[in-house]
Amino acid sequence: MKLLAAISCFLMIGACASKPPLQLRSDHQELYSPAMGKKMAYSVYTPPNWQPEERLPLLLLLHGARDDETTFDRYQVGEFLDSQINGALLPRVIVLSPDGGLGFWENWHDGSRLYRDWVIKDLLPNVQARYNTLGCPQHCFATGMSMGGHGAIRFAYYQPGVFSSVAAISAPIISKQEAQAAPSLRTFFIRLIVPVKKIWGDLDGDHLPEDLDPYISWVEKKALKNVRLMLAWGDKESDRIIESNKRFSAHLGQHGRAHQALQFSGGHAWSFWKPVIAESIKFHLTQKPLAEQPAHNGL
Repeated sequence: MKLLAAISCFLMIGACASKPPLQLRSDHQELYSPAMGKKMAYSVYTPPNWQPEERLPLLLLLHGARDDETTFDRYQVGEFLDSQINGALLPRVIVLSPDGGLGFWENWHDGSRLYRDWVIKDLLPNVQARYNTLGCPQHCFATGMSMGGHGAIRFAYYQPGVFSSVAAISAPIISKQEAQAAPSLRTFFIRLIVPVKKIWGDLDGDHLPEDLDPYISWVEKKALKNVRLMLAWGDKESDRIIESNKRFSAHLGQHGRAHQALQFSGGHAWSFWKPVIAESIKFHLTQKPLAEQPAHNGL
């Protein structure tokens, strides 16, 4: 199936990379999720010298395949944000990093996993109350890397009125256009790892449901008209990631859909994503009209 070639990008890049040891900077917790029917893990980053009475915006950070809620701390993203905030280079923000397994941040087609409901219905209200964050959608934002970029784009589609802006970093764009352009590689292997039919239903052939196609939803869906969008990809990514983001950005531009496009220096790894996450925070919190934020390269 052609679509699986796009999905494979989430799984094959960095599959053999070893993870650094965990050094806690964030607050790590578990919460029972009725949507998932079990306790689920998450972490919350608060900026330096944060006090409970301080009201701040909330960034939802969605990890990629083979990562979890600890990855934010493993790659010392919090320490990097600390340095940016202490240097007055970055606004203060609370960052929520939930565990999404290898579920593509979807409510699965067969109903066995409800990752989107776990985050939006179970976790988000709890964290908003516990950390006294500012209200949604004006002060709630979503950033995702790789598989998480796919999730951020989908969250905005299915949860209108929750996020005012979305940033997708290093995310292969799963769409009918990309499926048609992709070679049918690794199909058997991907079917062994990812339960495609359980997650999305029957996607064989060139068929792709309209709700799964951002080429359609981010141009035509009225609820997305006011959601600001940032796309970011590295100049050392795989050709598929670079080209899929460029094609999607060009498609949005052709249809008059304002967005910010950023090509950064680096590849598909957290060491390169840390400054891009900071850039996404600036994008979210600045909230300038997108007409004033043209596509550009580099960081």
